[in-house]
Amino acid sequence: MRVLIVAAAPIAGSPELVAKLARDHDWIIAVDGGGAVCIEAGVKPDIVLGDFDSIDPAALDWLRHGGSQIESFPADKDQTDLELALDAARSQGADRVTLTAVSSNRLDHTLAAIGAIAGAADLWPEVVEPEMHAWVVSAGARDALRVSGVGATISLVCAGDDACVSISGVRWPLERHDLPFRSGLGVSNVVVDEAGALVRVHAGTVLAISPDTFDTVRAEAE
Repeated sequence: MRVLIVAAAPIAGSPELVAKLARDHDWIIAVDGGGAVCIEAGVKPDIVLGDFDSIDPAALDWLRHGGSQIESFPADKDQTDLELALDAARSQGADRVTLTAVSSNRLDHTLAAIGAIAGAADLWPEVVEPEMHAWVVSAGARDALRVSGVGATISLVCAGDDACVSISGVRWPLERHDLPFRSGLGVSNVVVDEAGALVRVHAGTVLAISPDTFDTVRAEAE
């Protein structure tokens, strides 16, 4: 089951992207102000959840009357709204999750979102923004990814404990190479093989990131 999570970061162009993504998913979760993005995109979320500090009450009522399930949480809580959304996706039996509008102009929010997404490797999460893609590849879950698109940029960033990675089909291949936390070693590689770049994670968890658009780069689990 594929679940789309629409968060509330104010990213230009996200309604158009949400409309496109919604067609390929079985269930849609709007996170707080992500409900307003869904309205603008013409998409009805199955559930809207959060502490509702970033959505207009009128928009929330519109979604409620339109048939979306509304699940409210207190502002004082130990989980972010995005973490709650990932839990909701699991409860629906999701095996793949796509997230959009999760990048924020607040560094603390962005880092917390990255941590939540990296911790959800079991859901094979993919982040799709108008000008950025990211995938979680983890030795503890799905450990291989093929990214297609000759000329596409791909960066590997360790998302926790030190990782060990291999990458082929790129300008600068690595074979079972250590990728320490906070290292820039894996940044800004380039896909050169028509068959795509093959990423394997032998230990740890890695974010594979491409600053390329939804229409020019694709990735699938190996």
